Amino acid sequence: MDLAIIPECYLDTNLVETLVPPKSQYNHQKACGTVTKVMKEKFVDRFAVGIIDKDKREVDYLAEFNIIGRSTGLILHKHKIKHHYIIQIVPAIERFIWKCVEEVGISIADFQLPVDLELFKLESKTVNSKNDDRFKRLFNALKYAGSQEMVRLSEIITYLNESSYKAEESKLEELLK
Repeated sequence: MDLAIIPECYLDTNLVETLVPPKSQYNHQKACGTVTKVMKEKFVDRFAVGIIDKDKREVDYLAEFNIIGRSTGLILHKHKIKHHYIIQIVPAIERFIWKCVEEVGISIADFQLPVDLELFKLESKTVNSKNDDRFKRLFNALKYAGSQEMVRLSEIITYLNESSYKAEESKLEELLK
């Protein structure tokens, strides 16, 4: 089931694998369009969850989805027919993390990460960010400090991963409140 969870970029993959550790690894893809392409082509009639940033330009595949619900930092979409879900992180991952940090009052400097957003973005875009322990420690600290969006994201992924074909929209709506 791990391969049915499809995060968009290196940092998204690190985030998801830290919040909800897979048995092996999740199905990391590069770019939103690749995530949706993999969902459409390799998971045609199977359960899949794409995790993408909300970019300025929406992916075309979202036209086939309904919005189940949203919170400050997440939008959850469900395909109209298939067992496909897309979790959009709003805004892009770096600002999402920044807002979570501000919410719980953690210092990014404590994790040896840049305290300037632009430098933080540069650091997060590297290939190494997928397994960077500094980010893992930050994500765990945010979750355990009670960052609402981190907890929500963790709960949604856990629920979808455990329920897959039996996931109930009402339960997912609850998780977004």
